[in-house]
Amino acid sequence: MKNIFFLIVLLLIFSCKKEDKSKFVAPKMTQDSSIISNEKEVKMTDEEISKIQQEEEKERSQIIKKYTLSKKGNGFEYKVFCEEEKSGMINFTKVNVLKSGKLFQQLKIDKDSTIVFHDYEVDFSCNEDWNFDGFNDFKLVKWTGMVDRSYYLWLYDKTSGKYKLSPSFGKIINPVVGKKNKEITSSYHAGPTTYYYSIYKFKKGKFVQTQAEVEGD
Repeated sequence: MKNIFFLIVLLLIFSCKKEDKSKFVAPKMTQDSSIISNEKEVKMTDEEISKIQQEEEKERSQIIKKYTLSKKGNGFEYKVFCEEEKSGMINFTKVNVLKSGKLFQQLKIDKDSTIVFHDYEVDFSCNEDWNFDGFNDFKLVKWTGMVDRSYYLWLYDKTSGKYKLSPSFGKIINPVVGKKNKEITSSYHAGPTTYYYSIYKFKKGKFVQTQAEVEGD
């Protein structure tokens, strides 16, 4: 009798376990959405890329400081107006030429035509005669590289008594005035082994290259 009772109990226990097992539902495996998004390649249109580049350029070109630098000479005071951008680039907006404290002439500079990145690179002078007519001219740095430079030059016009921009001078790299031969020399490296040497003369209102040499590869 005891054996029968024990057998019935085992059958009941087995049937309960089977029922519990049948009710068990395995959890669904879900993939992390962040993993999915990382696996998908983000593609941007040319218009979207251009818009981002424009915004970055606008951010870099924000003006963070305005100041003036001045020198006196030739009976004038020359005031250079500087604007420093967030990128570190310095632009010149204008140069005021003062006589007896009053504005005599304003030298204008095209926007974004200057490439100068440090205050100590802002170089200008008013004590050199570049076209050898007996009058000093006004020179202002235009571009600076690792060791090379080019300049704006305003020549003094004895007829009008004012300054006139010389576009041809801006093409000369590292100009050096030679009073004895009345010529401008230019020398610079292009790469580690190539060396350029040129001579310019002032003819008919322009600086003209009269000699050029290249050394190295």
